[in-house]
Amino acid sequence: MPIMNRAAVQCPRCGNQFEATVNSLIDPAQDPAAKMRLLNGQVNAVQCPRCGTVSSVPAPVVYHDADKELLITYIPMELNLPKERQERIIGDLIREVTNSLPQEKRKGYLFRPTEALTLQGLIEKVLQADGVTPEMMEAQRAKLRLVETLLQTAPQDLPQLVQEHDSEIDAQFFQVMTLVAQRYLQEGRADLAQHVLAVQAVVVEHSTAGRELITQTELQEKIVAEVADALRALGEQAQRSDFVDLAIRYAGDTERLQALVGLARPAFDYQFFQELTVKIAEAPASERERLETLRDLLLQFTAAIDRQTQLAVQQSAELLQAILASPNPDELIRANLDLIDDTFMAVLSANIQEAERQSDIAASAKLKSVYERIVTILRENMQPELRFINDVIAAPTPDEARALVAENAGTYGAGLLDLLDSVEQMMAPRGDEALMQRLALMREEAERVLS
Repeated sequence: MPIMNRAAVQCPRCGNQFEATVNSLIDPAQDPAAKMRLLNGQVNAVQCPRCGTVSSVPAPVVYHDADKELLITYIPMELNLPKERQERIIGDLIREVTNSLPQEKRKGYLFRPTEALTLQGLIEKVLQADGVTPEMMEAQRAKLRLVETLLQTAPQDLPQLVQEHDSEIDAQFFQVMTLVAQRYLQEGRADLAQHVLAVQAVVVEHSTAGRELITQTELQEKIVAEVADALRALGEQAQRSDFVDLAIRYAGDTERLQALVGLARPAFDYQFFQELTVKIAEAPASERERLETLRDLLLQFTAAIDRQTQLAVQQSAELLQAILASPNPDELIRANLDLIDDTFMAVLSANIQEAERQSDIAASAKLKSVYERIVTILRENMQPELRFINDVIAAPTPDEARALVAENAGTYGAGLLDLLDSVEQMMAPRGDEALMQRLALMREEAERVLS
């Protein structure tokens, strides 16, 4: 149901004039990604096709969530629309909402929309409906203000300032810093993203929460590495019974069980749980409760992973359909670059394969065109150093990767090492061992060449 309109935009940086697609109606049931863009402050954010600058287009928005009986209207004040014009726009959008609902869901709240005077006010009303209190929002804003203060502080004064604000720094604070860095990267401002990560490293080193985070991270990495070693020891011919025995070995150890399910989710299928149930039935009475608790935990962990995967796939499928239906797919791709990840590309590849299997030449060609557009736009938005890193990661063999670095690292200078550190820090949570090995190889070779 998301309504897309065209808007004339002038780039605030280079003055280029172009047309962009904007969201006028946001419904999380129909387009979860649009809600995420709203909450991240990126709703109706567009990118200049000439210089790549990202800016926000002021546009009327109606937010609708039928499950929460929530209807919010917002018209940016900078549009200076007459009252009659505002009422007509909002009336048309609310009619779209009403007409899309079955008769039994057309309730009274549709005739009593809440008005938001600012975009931030709209975001806060949505968050409040999700159970986020004003106190929680103020705490988040306070953390963001502290992040901004730290980013503007001279390097020699940072340690002292971090210690003065030690009680305000927690795990959520580091999440805010990471989100700020990611936002800069998405906007093509890698230099600012590197600065955020450099400041974050100082905060980690000099804060109580940071030191605890280091200890916790080291422990988690040790556990994941240990479980990965145990899985490798099973060998390529491992049977379900081997995974059952390994899970039983970790019974009562929640962290190792989570790591086990995360690393080997496909092994935890119907056959696995059948074999585990047989083990429980055959176990002495004194052992059954422990094994039943193990089974319950494994079911919870697998269900959680499956929910996350299903949501990510659904979101990617919806975005793909929107791109295919869009009269201007390039703009829609640029506006959603933060959602084009490994899951999206997997969904796109699966659709291409299915179209080819059914010999649907037209669908296959259109899907392949989307793939080519995405690759082109992603490369356009990368700074030269990032394109180079991407080329090295994509090299077929380690030797070819080393050769690329040896030949080109000198072109980029010492800044390449800082950028590699930033990329490694951003990619580490993905747990992609092959990627991390290639980045380590690249940094080692680049350091050798540049020294």
